[in-house]
Amino acid sequence: MNEQLIQQLPKIELHCHLDGSIRPATLRKIAHEQRIQLPENEQQLRRQMIAPEKCLDLNDYLTRFQTVIACLQTKQALQAAAYDVIYQAATEAVAYIEVRFAPSLHTQKGLTLAEVVTAVLAGLKQGQADFQVKSNALLCGMRHEELQEIIQIVHLAHSFKTSGVAGFDLAGNEADYPPAQFEAALALAQQLSIPITLHAGECGCGQNVADAVHLGATRIGHGIAVKDTPEYFPLLKDKHILLEMCPTSNLQTQTIKTSADYPLRQFMKAGLKVCINTDNRTVSNTTLTKEFLKLSQWHQLTYGEMKLLTQNAIDGAFLSEKEKSALTKLIEKSYQNIPA
Repeated sequence: MNEQLIQQLPKIELHCHLDGSIRPATLRKIAHEQRIQLPENEQQLRRQMIAPEKCLDLNDYLTRFQTVIACLQTKQALQAAAYDVIYQAATEAVAYIEVRFAPSLHTQKGLTLAEVVTAVLAGLKQGQADFQVKSNALLCGMRHEELQEIIQIVHLAHSFKTSGVAGFDLAGNEADYPPAQFEAALALAQQLSIPITLHAGECGCGQNVADAVHLGATRIGHGIAVKDTPEYFPLLKDKHILLEMCPTSNLQTQTIKTSADYPLRQFMKAGLKVCINTDNRTVSNTTLTKEFLKLSQWHQLTYGEMKLLTQNAIDGAFLSEKEKSALTKLIEKSYQNIPA
């Protein structure tokens, strides 16, 4: 596969974290406006924001968010960060993107949860107007927080449901806080008809993936650990669950040890629905183009398969059928003269 052609083909991204995807230059500008000191040395700043190719584990990877979070505590900063992600998406022909973030992480300087969401949505909307990239937001509850705080985020997602918030997610330390602990919050989301995508199987446990599905998730963030528990494949197939795979990130966090172990082929052969994502464009130093290119190198992915994975993303997107249909038409037209 050719990198330039991959970049030009329309793509869909469903798993992209706002705070992990802001470019260093944009963060520097945001920090300057707030008089926050960042390392003057560019390489030092990049080391704080970009994870190495091999981290110790997921928690080691997550330390790269600290510098960014400290700067994203004002309306202007959040709006600029969201706009920056849409700009990046536009440079590689992403036609639709769902940007996720945890509102509770951005209230350190007095913003209310609603103000945080409003600011991010303003940035996404501005980006959509300037770059014609359609977007929605996903709100994350952080697993280490109290259940009542997470339930508050579910209510927040409901109140912004018609303004650009498309769904609910749980993020953070999966190993210590498995999905079953959040049954009440997820039951409420289902009751309020809020689509659910959950981080599960990003670290060592396939059981978390099955539990997330039983608790109402229609999409799974990562899901890699389920490769070792194929007894759950029929459940994922029967429920048409979409696995949001993030190759570079999964290698960095040592969810998999080598590229040869990446279970893309295993999942596709088993008939599971998967799509490809960046997870964190900056922390993983990647783009959607790079992710597809890597899969062509690791597992001989073809353009025909890239189209299939893109269609899977459309089918699983938290969009109306009319919007999905428009994206499908765009994909069909763009791939007309592309070799399978």
